[in-house]
Amino acid sequence: MPVLSNSQKYNLVKIMNDHIPHAALLGIQVERIDGEELTLKLPYQTALVGDSDAGTLHGGVLTVLLDQTLGMATVCCDTTEPSVTPTLDLRIDHLCVAPPGMDVFASARVYKATRKILFVEGYAYCESKENPIARATGSWVRVADIDLSWLVPTDQDAV
Repeated sequence: MPVLSNSQKYNLVKIMNDHIPHAALLGIQVERIDGEELTLKLPYQTALVGDSDAGTLHGGVLTVLLDQTLGMATVCCDTTEPSVTPTLDLRIDHLCVAPPGMDVFASARVYKATRKILFVEGYAYCESKENPIARATGSWVRVADIDLSWLVPTDQDAV
């Protein structure tokens, strides 16, 4: 399969993201794709607050956002075909809390791909990438025998 365009990657990630129940429930959205880097957005919701006095996001929600972003970033890797990729390992360093009332973004990219394992790194932030609230690394298993090529829209079908 040839390298997917940004619009093909965007549409494929959107289809997959919208069909994952917890991502849909949390309102996680595809923000942008820039080459092999994916950015997802978690809109602020009072229902996701973990500390009601401070109004800050629950840490578990941030974990879901990072797991989703790093896992979906595997679709954007130009050296492998898109495939189903369950999480094998995920490490998150929580650097600070998300400021109350702010949307959270997470960006990720594959930094090493083998035949079976994809190694991914990313971070979550609110105001700027230069001031992350969390950093994550992990590995995802390629389930290569599940063909996703039928989900890849042509550029003419792109949103």
